[in-house]
Amino acid sequence: MFNSIRISAILLSMCASLCSLSVTAQTFPDKPVKLVVPYPPSGGADILARAIGQKLSAKWGQPVIIENKAGAGGSIGTEMVAKAPADGYTLLMASPSHAINGSLYTNLSFDPEKNFTGVVLAASGPLVLVVNGNNPVSSVKAFIELARSKPGSINYASAGVGSSPHLAGELFSLMANIKMTHVAYKGTSPALTDLMGNQVQAFFGPVPTVIELLKSDKLKALGVTTPQTFPALPTVPAIAQDLPGYSVLQWWGIVTPTGTPEAVISKINRDVSAILNEPDMKKQLDAMGAEPGGQPAAQFNALIHEEVIKWAEVIKKANLKPE
Repeated sequence: MFNSIRISAILLSMCASLCSLSVTAQTFPDKPVKLVVPYPPSGGADILARAIGQKLSAKWGQPVIIENKAGAGGSIGTEMVAKAPADGYTLLMASPSHAINGSLYTNLSFDPEKNFTGVVLAASGPLVLVVNGNNPVSSVKAFIELARSKPGSINYASAGVGSSPHLAGELFSLMANIKMTHVAYKGTSPALTDLMGNQVQAFFGPVPTVIELLKSDKLKALGVTTPQTFPALPTVPAIAQDLPGYSVLQWWGIVTPTGTPEAVISKINRDVSAILNEPDMKKQLDAMGAEPGGQPAAQFNALIHEEVIKWAEVIKKANLKPE
């Protein structure tokens, strides 16, 4: 008799939990959602977050508030989200720095994989190795030959220590067996200003930040970091043609604190994926030089895991330290 009552109680508890999850999925969101961008305004992560957030607000009938919380290579905003309740109401627009920082900074209070779950990959694309438009070098092969002939003489800019452009340059140096000098800036704009002023000689830049400067011939593209050529820059070869195996993906995606209900993750993934397939959104991504994501959350988590392993190895081999 006692066992029967106990079994019934367990079954009722399980049923209540399942019903609660179902209700959560059906009613989410029933209050404003915060999407944190751990970088300054106007960058790729911010542009995407605002475009997606606006459409989610319309779809959900609830405000999606974009909050820029920059600092420490994205770690400040990321830490804030890591401490938020795991309910889907505080999300993070992550990028490769999310996978990089855990190996670069030794004092982080969070782990990019243990404390976060990927929800949906929003978009991805290459970085572009660019030089000043007046630079006589016009190919990756010639660039490598120049760097080998003058070790340490080529200064390459980045948007900061541990940023995608920084790590792309370090991986390039390791694979090409060359020595370049890294110059870290506080953001992309000052890096590009000095590149055009010949204060630095190279930059691995996101497509949205360099494409107009390429069109005006102020900058020259030597190669893209994806294994193949990229539709937005069809005449620019892949760096891998001259440096086999070289590949760096610039990506943006939404993550949430670990423990967020699967039903909520599935709903956000489904709704964002639908938005990414809308014609006007595809047009905006084309203009950014990015391709839409929208794959299942499991694929995004697999990408993050691969990135964590890849950049940990580069950071170790290059003996990189934060500023």
